[in-house]
Amino acid sequence: MDYKSISQKKKSTILENAVLTQSPEEVAALYAQLGQIENTARALGLACRFSGLEYVKALVEGGANFTYVRLEGEVGYYLIYYWLSPLEMNNILRRAYFLDGRDACFTNTITVDRKNIHVLPMEQRAEIVKYLYQCREKVCLDVGELLYYAIMSNSKRIIKILKEYDVKLSDQRITMIAENGRSFEWIEFSSMQEYMGDDEYIEVLGNLAKEMNGRTFHYTDSIYWGNYNSYCKQFRWYNPDFFRFILTHFNQKKMNKAKIMKGAIDQNNVVCLEICAENGWLDMSRKRDEMIKYASENNKTEASAWLLEFKNRTANFALEREKAEKKMMRELNANPNSVTELKKVWGFEKREDGAIRITRYKGKNTEVIVPEKIGNSIVVEIGARAFSTEALRLREEQVFLRMAITRISLPETITAIGERAFCGCHALTEINLPDKVTVIGQNAFSGCECLKSIVLPKEITEICDYTFSSCKSLQRIIIPGKITMIGRHAFAGCSVLETVEIEEGVAEIGMLAFYNCTNLKSVVLPQSIRKIKNYTHKGQEPETIFYKDVDVTVTVTPKSYAEKYCRRNNINYFYAHGCPKEICQQADGHPAHE
Repeated sequence: MDYKSISQKKKSTILENAVLTQSPEEVAALYAQLGQIENTARALGLACRFSGLEYVKALVEGGANFTYVRLEGEVGYYLIYYWLSPLEMNNILRRAYFLDGRDACFTNTITVDRKNIHVLPMEQRAEIVKYLYQCREKVCLDVGELLYYAIMSNSKRIIKILKEYDVKLSDQRITMIAENGRSFEWIEFSSMQEYMGDDEYIEVLGNLAKEMNGRTFHYTDSIYWGNYNSYCKQFRWYNPDFFRFILTHFNQKKMNKAKIMKGAIDQNNVVCLEICAENGWLDMSRKRDEMIKYASENNKTEASAWLLEFKNRTANFALEREKAEKKMMRELNANPNSVTELKKVWGFEKREDGAIRITRYKGKNTEVIVPEKIGNSIVVEIGARAFSTEALRLREEQVFLRMAITRISLPETITAIGERAFCGCHALTEINLPDKVTVIGQNAFSGCECLKSIVLPKEITEICDYTFSSCKSLQRIIIPGKITMIGRHAFAGCSVLETVEIEEGVAEIGMLAFYNCTNLKSVVLPQSIRKIKNYTHKGQEPETIFYKDVDVTVTVTPKSYAEKYCRRNNINYFYAHGCPKEICQQADGHPAHE
């Protein structure tokens, strides 16, 4: 047959069919007769995959190589490593619907029945790889790329052979892996992950990591989503061993850390959250609180409990507050539009002295930092009902937001707190009162049920009516000596309050100041007190400043107004340690001096 007049495409087809149907000798003779063929890569690939070493040798000795030129009008592509590398992946590939489709694509010119074509056993294909390595330049074989595909397909035998020859990945391939996570090879491999076991997948990526010369893999969502078609299949991605591997070997700068952590929360996977914490993902208070909020809103109790425990165990609240304040000041000083931005969060007004009074909190954060300055003006006052759930014109969602506030940081410039400023902030657990505060208005902290402790400023002179009423978590209070007056119902309803220490200097206590403090055990009343008001009503017995059924012990100074008050109202009392000896000796009708 005269082959000179037929096309290059026809010549390639004849040779490819011969590789699958004729003997090696016949293939060699036919190749010689066909003459020059532009594309021998497909025939050589078929020989490597289906026919055997003798066929490969016959083609190579005839001049065949893996160079491939796409002919005009031809569709698709050709990858020589498909024929060589997936030696141990046939079942995986077939389950993933790759093998049948690819075999059909790359054998579409074959006239024989493809059902009779069988992939060569491992031993034979390993020998082919050894032979091709020896003549790699002649056949245009990039052994570094062959190693890459052998690793990706977990072909242990081929990896071992190539490493014996000290084959390494090319710098170009390493750069691609480190900088381009959307290449065809990565996307294809991500799809194959679904059919690999976890251990095998980690092994594959581990072998690849050894070749990276210390560089990390480029991370994209194709890695995150490659195994899974939907959220419901993410459980495998959060295998702790695999999760730790990804965070170790992939570029974390490319990761959407919030999305990944939320996925762990959705699984209530505390171990993966611990791994995130080890990598510093929860060091930022903003990110940590975001995750706590997400876990709480989605009722992920285990994740929520762990996140809260981690926060309490590791957070430096004072330092975080300081950093936040410094950052805010930097932004204020650097941003000429800072006032405009702050208006989105704060309602405020200028006083006659030019200082700022905060009138309304409009933000959504549960941990609030009040600014020290707005524009060029100092913030000195928290106005009436600024944070109160009882403020006028509040929408329902704003009420709930204020009820959820847990921490408030006041700047040291604050000197006054208005009436009902924080009234109804049920979740508030922590607030600092700067030393410069001299005025706290009525009902300022009324109903702050989670407030466990409060340190009163040294310069304050009066505790107004109902200031701390119904603070049901408050356990102990020390009232400084500069305070001259404790208003009526000031601590009423503080049901777990146990100890009250009133320092020398306080002169007056209003009626029912400690009423319904059912757990009150110890109160110190100083000698300076000159007036204690009882509650009186027509036809009823007068009521003292204490709950009538409470078993409270009062410490007084002999012959003081406080002693007389206790005697008159049948309240148990003791004398204070260190009272003058002569006074104790003169006193009668009182418990012994301790």
